[in-house]
Amino acid sequence: MPVIKPGVWIVLALVLAALEMFVPGLVIIWFGVGALLTGIIAFFIHNPYVHYAAFLLFSGLGVFLAQWIGRKITHPEPEPVGALRYQSATGVVVQEIAPPNYGRVKISGEEWLAESEVRIAAGSRIRVRKVDGTRLIVEPINKE
Repeated sequence: MPVIKPGVWIVLALVLAALEMFVPGLVIIWFGVGALLTGIIAFFIHNPYVHYAAFLLFSGLGVFLAQWIGRKITHPEPEPVGALRYQSATGVVVQEIAPPNYGRVKISGEEWLAESEVRIAAGSRIRVRKVDGTRLIVEPINKE
């Protein structure tokens, strides 16, 4: 197996770092870091198997950690589903809400079971105050 001198590893690191500027993706730089660390190790250890193993280890670890951290940082919060997506939404009462009985409200074209602390007549505008399972707890927008 050919022995690569420490200076060659460091030049390779500089070339890979420069190449990262022209290729998007934040991947090549980790191979440059791996080559730089391998070049430093090559000054002290003269075994080519150790050099190649170090290069693979450092490069692979850098790519893995960068991808993992990137996913953690950029991973969006999941979209709310079901009734949870209507938190603070507004709508119209379809069937009168008369406590303690439930009524029905229409929000974004969908009808939902709703309850309120006060009586709300059909046709009134409401705002969702809280979501309890598949039931919406609403309040009138114009309290009279």
